Amino acid sequence: MTVGRGYTNPDAAGYLLEADACKKVEAELRRIADKYQHKIDREQAAREAEFEAAMQYRSEHEILDAYGWEIITEKQYEMYLDIFHRGRDALENHAPTVNETAHRILLRILSDIAAEQREWRFSALTPAQQAAEIERAEKAKQEWHERLRKIREDLDLAAKPEEPCGE
Repeated sequence: MTVGRGYTNPDAAGYLLEADACKKVEAELRRIADKYQHKIDREQAAREAEFEAAMQYRSEHEILDAYGWEIITEKQYEMYLDIFHRGRDALENHAPTVNETAHRILLRILSDIAAEQREWRFSALTPAQQAAEIERAEKAKQEWHERLRKIREDLDLAAKPEEPCGE
């Protein structure tokens, strides 16, 4: 008895192996990215605490006195003056930290790996499945563009003030 087989792509097993490897690497990088996100959150909490501490001073003179009496360090003095002058903006628009930069790099790598994984899985499909997938993707893209167009129209209508009826 012979078993009937459909189209078999001889490279499909290798393609799927590559896709599975990408998935494994992606999971590990996601774990590392999450660690950096926790570090970023802790840094943000520390900046918030410093902001609150700086806001307890009513003037630059009080900050200078605290520095003069060695209640705060030189680094804190400079930071408090910056916060005192720039306010909330100093907290929200700070220079990126090493952890933030590392996290951004990891997210970019994760995006590239996810794209590569999709390519490997697509390559493992039969030609008919590939054509169906391309058609499905085009249809989804058209639906998305239609949704965006409708949202833009709704926003344009909401932004325009109602004009009085000319009678």
